[in-house]
Amino acid sequence: MAQAAPAIPTGRAMNIMVALMLASNLLASFNQSLMNIALDTVATDFCISLSVANWLVLGFTIVAATVITMAASLLKRYGIRKVMLFGYATSLVGSLLGVLAFDFPMMLVARLVQALTVGLFFPVVTSVILTLAPAGKSATMLALNSGVIGVGLAFAPLIAGAVLTYAGLRALFLIPLIISIVLLVLGFFFLHDIYARENKTVDVLSVGLSFVGLGAFIFGLNEVTHDMLPSLGFMIVGALVVGLFVWRQFSIADPLLNLAPLKHGRFVLGELLMMLGYMGSIYMSLLVPLYLEGTAGYSAFIAGCLLCAPILCYAVSCFIGGRIEDKHGVWPLIPLGFLLLLGSYVAVEFTSARMLIVPMIAFVATSYIGVGLVFPTLKAVDLGALPKAIYAHGSSIHSTLVQIAGSIGSALFVGIMSADTDRLVAQGMSKADAYASGFSHTLLISIGILAVAFVASVVFARIMRHKKQAATPAPSQS
Repeated sequence: MAQAAPAIPTGRAMNIMVALMLASNLLASFNQSLMNIALDTVATDFCISLSVANWLVLGFTIVAATVITMAASLLKRYGIRKVMLFGYATSLVGSLLGVLAFDFPMMLVARLVQALTVGLFFPVVTSVILTLAPAGKSATMLALNSGVIGVGLAFAPLIAGAVLTYAGLRALFLIPLIISIVLLVLGFFFLHDIYARENKTVDVLSVGLSFVGLGAFIFGLNEVTHDMLPSLGFMIVGALVVGLFVWRQFSIADPLLNLAPLKHGRFVLGELLMMLGYMGSIYMSLLVPLYLEGTAGYSAFIAGCLLCAPILCYAVSCFIGGRIEDKHGVWPLIPLGFLLLLGSYVAVEFTSARMLIVPMIAFVATSYIGVGLVFPTLKAVDLGALPKAIYAHGSSIHSTLVQIAGSIGSALFVGIMSADTDRLVAQGMSKADAYASGFSHTLLISIGILAVAFVASVVFARIMRHKKQAATPAPSQS
């Protein structure tokens, strides 16, 4: 039985809620990106391969994606206040475990606990922001959300690199630990429920299918370059289990993940394009730090400093893209963003092969601008195609697909680079040269993915343009 919806906060209370939502997504994003600049250090400190070290990223995203499928149901059952406070607590516990982790398995457990926070916050925060956004300002609000996260992420590599270089790997976890404590205290006093509560059940079988399916598929993809046949078997089993998960959502009365948004064609088209583009763009956050540390020989701190300005470009372009989309729509904004991203990757391929670090970082910056123009805009367009009643479900689907696309990209690129590095080092090549070869190989694959995404973006943006024109009333004749 649903309870009456609480009043939507206004004025100062609403502003505090929005600020808490932005800070919460900042915490979640920092948790997710915590290991991006640390994979080389993890592999070195624990004497493991890059593909094994990458499980600090992959295991995190698998758990996050599984929790995201539950987020809408948990939000309905427990409300924003309890869900967010639980998220702060899991971030605190996971970060504390990371500070105490003396071996790789314990650090992996810490990352899996942190992932619960991301799985809850990404869809819930988006839903809250869309609910609180004034009419006609949803794209701007979502772009502001992405921009604030981008500002934080711009300084995250710098801060994380400094901590990693001068205090060590475990000290990295102190940053989200402190932020979690602060937000837990603030959330206790200032968070308010804004949705009607329902006695929603959580389908345990669906949770299991989601976790096993995603885990098997991503495990196979990460290891396919090391042992092909067993890995392909894992991928096939994983895909079949994910198919069972989808079938069950349509078959039960109270699904874990309500797939009603998939009945809206614009949402589906936009999400497919988002996944394709995200798979290609994840390359920057994972492989560029490996190149700077493993090939160019920079410390994690210097690598973080070099990445700070490019990610700030992402933050600025997020806000610009949102304003343009609110006023003029997606044509030609999204295709231009993908074209800028694609052209920048080609330039990075050329400059990285010649160790031209400064021009390379400049083109990394332009690629981040392309990402900022594309992804917040796509997210606003996709969710804007849905009725408000299913925003939370659409947001959960979007966040799940982001995690899946990120996992696929991470497993594919880091898996191939790890295999290339292990093979070339075994043949007598230096680690720096082996990293450079793996970086170039995987970059070419990413360029191919983004070329397909660019073509698809032109088709998508023109379809959206024609629909907008058809929906606009013709001027009256006098």
